[in-house]
Amino acid sequence: MRAQMRRAAASVLLQLALLAWGAGTAAATDDYTLPFYDPAVALSYGVDRDPTLGRQLDWTGQTWNDGVPHPGRVYDQHSGVDYPMVLRSEVAAAKDGTVVDVEGGFGTSQFGAFGNFVLLEHADGRRTHYYHLASAAEGGIGVAVGDAVVAGEPIGRSGCSGNCHGAHLHFALLSWNATSHAWVPIDPLAERRWTTWPGRIPFNAAYVRESNAGTEVIRRGQTVTHWVEFRNTGGRTWRNTGVIGRIALATWSPAAHVSPFRATDWPYTWMATLVDVASVPPDGVGRFTFGLRGGPPPGSYRETFNLLSQSVHWFDHARLSNYYVPIVVSNVSEWVRWRAAAMRLRPPEPDGTHHQGGLEDEAFVPHPGRRRGALRAPGPRRGLRRGGGVW
Repeated sequence: MRAQMRRAAASVLLQLALLAWGAGTAAATDDYTLPFYDPAVALSYGVDRDPTLGRQLDWTGQTWNDGVPHPGRVYDQHSGVDYPMVLRSEVAAAKDGTVVDVEGGFGTSQFGAFGNFVLLEHADGRRTHYYHLASAAEGGIGVAVGDAVVAGEPIGRSGCSGNCHGAHLHFALLSWNATSHAWVPIDPLAERRWTTWPGRIPFNAAYVRESNAGTEVIRRGQTVTHWVEFRNTGGRTWRNTGVIGRIALATWSPAAHVSPFRATDWPYTWMATLVDVASVPPDGVGRFTFGLRGGPPPGSYRETFNLLSQSVHWFDHARLSNYYVPIVVSNVSEWVRWRAAAMRLRPPEPDGTHHQGGLEDEAFVPHPGRRRGALRAPGPRRGLRRGGGVW
């Protein structure tokens, strides 16, 4: 319990330091993102930028001369950035690169030397080192020497191998020193190497709104158009070009299943659409527009969707409010009754006429304020599952 309280206090101090140091300073300047997928993971120790034994200089510029570890900031002679996490958590490439070295022969929690690691080289001339990984036998090494990887791609799983006291990822950013002819650690926090400040995980999103946050009523054999918007709360820009890494809205639970509601505008039987615009930067809002066809027999259904960085990684579905679309497929008479009900709920237009739209025209109602299967009734949607996997 005391250890948990100390970690919680250190996390609070870290966030305060980040906010204080970020005030009035320039934005992040580079193309690195945090090397994992859980935004709840917080830094425990950063790089010691002073090589003098017993004297520490952290990423905010604060110095100590006591040689004592300072949680959330630095400890003496530390060459990287430590992120405590559960054993065998997924580790992600911080930037596009090529695998130049790996080690996976240590046990997941075997003490000694560097332990298991992956080393990447990047086009900017730097390298990133991911230490203390799980053993290759337990999935700790997900790449091989010579592999090309993209930013945000899973490359291994965390462990506690090597010189490790408690499961964590040691992340090191390295630069070539022509004088000493060696790779030396540099501080990604002090040099603002992240795409955002503070740094973010590569892929994350939050629900904003959709065209119909209630039930989509579709006449069997017909197609309606639906759209949904998500805010990019991750560190990587969303794109709809190329194949690897483009951001798509795809079926979920189970992942990438063939949808009975797929329309002719779907790129694949399991992918509803790509993000509508060419790019959505961090904190921007991206819209996903797609058709839903009433293919199955009349009845009540729901189709669950998740965001995917194609061929790289699925988003955390729970952070998308477990997004799904409730659907009623109706025959002609049922569809007419639903349309009539919708018209009765809406006031007449200024000229005295009634709006002629059905439920599919009920727009701009926030997602959490609608109950599935109801007409403007309160209550959020809730999905059943969350999970992951790479397509």
